[in-house]
Amino acid sequence: MRGEFLGVNLTLWESNMTESHEQATPVKCAHCDKTMSTPVVCDYCHTIGPEAAVADHFTLLDLPRRFDLDPAEIHRKFLALSRHAHPDFHAEDTPEVQQLHLKVSAALNDAYRTLKDPAARAAYLLSLFGGKSSADDKSVPDGFLGAMMMMQEELADAIEADDHAEITRIAEVLKTQHDGLVRRIGTLFEQYQESVSCKAVVDDLLGELRQQLNAVSYAKKLLLQATNAEHAHG
Repeated sequence: MRGEFLGVNLTLWESNMTESHEQATPVKCAHCDKTMSTPVVCDYCHTIGPEAAVADHFTLLDLPRRFDLDPAEIHRKFLALSRHAHPDFHAEDTPEVQQLHLKVSAALNDAYRTLKDPAARAAYLLSLFGGKSSADDKSVPDGFLGAMMMMQEELADAIEADDHAEITRIAEVLKTQHDGLVRRIGTLFEQYQESVSCKAVVDDLLGELRQQLNAVSYAKKLLLQATNAEHAHG
């Protein structure tokens, strides 16, 4: 029967997921007993595996834990898996199967929403690597806050003067700064991959990544203000 694979204890799958990944133990499909190349969907019978409901975003989309991912590949993996997991394709299955696919479909949407955005992807990856959250560390790079406060004042003056050209200039400067911060984040993740054996270096890199991500968040908000003002005063 199609729903029999749910006889696998989901709690057991969840508790053993990390251990099985670390040991690189092949995962077998609980429906057809074939070896699965990923823990998400069976290559043979296309059954969604129970582990898909609790996998991290990268594992769920069958992507490496890296920052430098191709947006087109993220989209392609999301669409391919969504076709298997969408609840509309399982209306004839048991309630247990339908519930699993609802959970996996929601997890896929969350994973795609996170990984397609570079800043969100970086923040998620940082958390997987043990870095601090923005709630625990609100620091930014030296000199950044003063520069942003100056830009904010310039933007406010330009909006008050209805100076569209100046608003556009500020928006372009903020976009350049935002993109530069994202590029720096990419460089830091590359350095992290090369330095995982040295704890002191890793700690410094994770700390700087947190600062850069905080700066990106601040710059993105100010850039949005400038873009909205540019449209309003165009």
